[in-house]
Amino acid sequence: MKRSLALVLSIGILLTSAVAMSATAQTAAATTVPDCTAAHLSARIAAWQGAMGSRIADVRIVNTSFAPCVLRNYPRVRLVSAHGTVMLNSAAASTTAGTHVLSALGFLRTEVSASNYCGPAYVKPVTLAFVLPGTLGQVVAIPLSPTDTSGVPPCNGAQGSAGHISMHAWHT
Repeated sequence: MKRSLALVLSIGILLTSAVAMSATAQTAAATTVPDCTAAHLSARIAAWQGAMGSRIADVRIVNTSFAPCVLRNYPRVRLVSAHGTVMLNSAAASTTAGTHVLSALGFLRTEVSASNYCGPAYVKPVTLAFVLPGTLGQVVAIPLSPTDTSGVPPCNGAQGSAGHISMHAWHT
């Protein structure tokens, strides 16, 4: 009797452990969300504002896929001309900043500030590009209009002097 009770308890513990381990493995696999790639994202400039010689863009980025993905804060941001010529360039994309799970067809917002463009002439429209970390690609934002240049900040220094561009973290 003691042996059969011990056997039943042992089998019960093994089954409980197996079920718990199985559930944990499935949950871990189910919660793994891939990184967002440029192919699954679309960005749009919603507005530009001017402030003390700077230009500030209100930007929306949308997950155009039907699955969630992870978007890291602080990609490299660039002010670019119509042909993709980089006019202003931020620091390299962060590989350690916080992340957001961007739901399928969901969106996030950010603000981008650009100042002191003292470079050569450019081709309209001017827009923003977000270079994602590693090999995840580049997302070029849809400009306000086909001829938009409202995001080009004035030159507040000598011709050829350095400008600056930065962004806030993605937020809802």
